[in-house]
Amino acid sequence: MSDTTSSIQSPERLHAQAIAALVPFFVDGPTRDVKAARRVAEGLLTDYKVGTPKELQLATQIVALGWAALACLRAAAAVKNLSIDGMLDLQDDAILLNRLALKATKMLEARQKERAKNPRTMTLENTKWDEGAFQLAINQALDKYNDANAKLTAYMATLEPVVPKTKLAILSAEQMTPAVLARRAQGN
Repeated sequence: MSDTTSSIQSPERLHAQAIAALVPFFVDGPTRDVKAARRVAEGLLTDYKVGTPKELQLATQIVALGWAALACLRAAAAVKNLSIDGMLDLQDDAILLNRLALKATKMLEARQKERAKNPRTMTLENTKWDEGAFQLAINQALDKYNDANAKLTAYMATLEPVVPKTKLAILSAEQMTPAVLARRAQGN
């Protein structure tokens, strides 16, 4: 392997790339806390106990696809009152993303079992990070995630703010005596 290829496939670089790919899924709300998003992504990847670049790639894809599927389901649940077709489209997207995540999960589990059973069979070719497959999965997940969030935001904008129709009576603090309780029970 050339020096360029080894630097591209370095574990530190690939780990940083994996975390950077997941940050958009966890940066949310007005604070846009990138540090917190990076910690979440790092924690999730750590839970997969990856041992090769390919395993890291698959784990990252699983997280991205799963998070995008959840965004689609969240948006589908919200927009069901507005558009049945929109809800069904989002559910179809969630199903597709879940299938892709399950496929990646099976591949990851098979690779981890093989690595545990016979580590000598692990070669550069079968542990190598596949940049094309990685980018395809991350982009697909990010597109569906952003689409679901946009639909949810558009739906939320159509909702009218809840305005209380009656004012609540303000009760002053009184010592609760039998006379006070009797008076309040009568409506005074």
